[in-house]
Amino acid sequence: MAANEDREGEAQLVGAVVAALDGDSPEQCLDAALGSLRDRGLAEHDSAGSTWLELRRGERQLRLVAAPGVEAPGPRTRALLGHALGAALARVMERDEARKVIERLELLRAASFEGILIHDQGVAVECNERLCEMIGYSREEVMEPGHMLRVVAPEDLALAQERIRSKLEGEFVITCLHRDGRRLRAEFCTKQTQLGDRPLRVVALRDVTERERTAELLRESEARLRSILEATFDGVAFTRNGILVDVSDGVERFLGLSREKLIGRSVLDIVAPASRGDVSRRIQDQAVGEYEAIALHASGELVPVMVVNVLSTINGEPVRVAAVRDLRQARRVEQERRQLELRVERSQRLESLGVLASGIAHDFNNLLVGVLGGAEILLTTLKDPDDRLLAEAIHTAGQRAASLTQQMLAYAGRGSLTKAESVDLAELWQELRSLLDATLSKKARVELGLAPDSVVLGERASLMQVFMNLLTNASDALEDKPGQIFVTTERVHEPGARWSGALGARVRPGSWVLVRVRDTGAGMDEATQQRIFEPFFSTKARGHGLGLGSCLGIVKAHGGAILVDSVPGQGSTFSILLPATELRSSSPAHAAVTTPACRVLIVDDEPLVRMHVRRLLTQSGFTVEDAPNGTAGLEAIQRALPDVVLLDMMMPDLDGVEVVRRLRASGLTVPVVLCSGDLDTARARGLEPGLVQCTLQKPFKLGQLLEAIRRARSQ
Repeated sequence: MAANEDREGEAQLVGAVVAALDGDSPEQCLDAALGSLRDRGLAEHDSAGSTWLELRRGERQLRLVAAPGVEAPGPRTRALLGHALGAALARVMERDEARKVIERLELLRAASFEGILIHDQGVAVECNERLCEMIGYSREEVMEPGHMLRVVAPEDLALAQERIRSKLEGEFVITCLHRDGRRLRAEFCTKQTQLGDRPLRVVALRDVTERERTAELLRESEARLRSILEATFDGVAFTRNGILVDVSDGVERFLGLSREKLIGRSVLDIVAPASRGDVSRRIQDQAVGEYEAIALHASGELVPVMVVNVLSTINGEPVRVAAVRDLRQARRVEQERRQLELRVERSQRLESLGVLASGIAHDFNNLLVGVLGGAEILLTTLKDPDDRLLAEAIHTAGQRAASLTQQMLAYAGRGSLTKAESVDLAELWQELRSLLDATLSKKARVELGLAPDSVVLGERASLMQVFMNLLTNASDALEDKPGQIFVTTERVHEPGARWSGALGARVRPGSWVLVRVRDTGAGMDEATQQRIFEPFFSTKARGHGLGLGSCLGIVKAHGGAILVDSVPGQGSTFSILLPATELRSSSPAHAAVTTPACRVLIVDDEPLVRMHVRRLLTQSGFTVEDAPNGTAGLEAIQRALPDVVLLDMMMPDLDGVEVVRRLRASGLTVPVVLCSGDLDTARARGLEPGLVQCTLQKPFKLGQLLEAIRRARSQ
């Protein structure tokens, strides 16, 4: 009977525990079950009792102690309670672990610095709070279908969709749109995953707007720096250990090689052999600063360059940055500048010598007036043949001296073109060829190539002197050896840039006659060419050195220019440009006229000239007075009112031009003959047409003097 009661009590105990464990909360169910056992004295906290059941599930342990005097359940009941309480304890442990997992996930989701998105073909299935903060949308809005169309910028939408379709993994950057309209750059890191049988895509988003802005500023800064370098220099090259790692477009241009062919090559491959040693040492020493070298163009041309080296980095790796300037244009400009300086220096030297020659010729002309005049008077008075021979010798020597003086004036470019007319150079050369046949080298073969329209405006005798000089010089250059002399004339309109270095007038496009005299003789070196137009410089043993100098002066007086090309052993070419004209004139014959005697005033600071002219005119029946300077001459004119005034150009107090101007300003119209050995100076002083009635070149003969007086009075 007692045994039955015990079994019923244990069954009730098991039923009460099982009923207590039937609930949703594992912790509450376990507490209720333990409470039922505690009511029966089977779950005491006092460890002094006997332990009848002990359970362990993971870190949790359950120990049931029966109170003193309470009998513990039998083995069968103990086993049933052990299974039920063990299951309850396991449920508590599982719920506890699940809660911890959820807490950790929430912590990770809330604390993440990156936005996390899990989606299926673009439709979100989960996201964290950071993602919502980044784009300004709530979690519910992110989960809505089609949300990607609102968040991804239109220009990047196709890229994002393509990566989803192709299931590409990895990193890429696109532009996202914040809810308030702001644009932000986001770096996406994507990975394919799977939840059960469902394929999903996990995306981690990082806001890289500031990083991208910094990178863009850096790129802009680098671009500006490169632009500045390329604007300042012709190219920029980056090298590492002497190997090209990058080059600018400018380097490609001035080396004639593409970027692909340059990168990876040694710097020494594009450096001329003469500079390789210096460049190699600079690379080894990691030297910085400025230096010059010679680069090698793809065509083989040597390119002088200036290089400025500095140390820098690319992607954290050390490099040398070389800013390169192409010096070819600078060298050409420098060479042209040096040539211009030499031409200016030569021109100034010739001009100085010309001033000297002009001064000597002026004073010498005054002396020759007396010499030639005295000789002419002696020839009219002497009867003894021997005396006449002496007078004729004096007159001949004076004429030769006058010719030499005219050459000096011509060299100075102050020869007067008193008889300018149209001159056919083709006819002139034919005539000159006939005249010089006997004097030229017998071994010289002269060939003429003359254009029929080679007509210039000038003085025939002066031009003949120039061409005669050039032809005889060409003959002498053959050195009595067989050779050729080529003479050509042609009309040109665009002389070419080489004429910028010519001597004489400035050459511009226009109508010109080009005369060339070329020989196959000895030629000249550069030093000789620099001096051939200087007075008194000659390569001939018996030359006086005024031939080519007077040629230059005559050409300048005609408004032309002269150019010389010569190579030792290969001959010389003298080229002359003269202004062309379309006019052709004939030379009318002048009938002989007589000059009636009149009153003449001589104004000259040279006593010998005054004495000689007075004697010539007195013997010819003229009434003559004289004045020693310009001031005295003005007083004499106002006092005596002569019929003609013979006025010297160069005087110490008032020159002839100033005397004429004051004379005309006073209202006097007396005819004036302006006398000078340098009439071009009067023209250079701006002597107005009509102020003087005639000009007379010193030295002059009696016939020329009388003709000048007649012409002055007839106007």
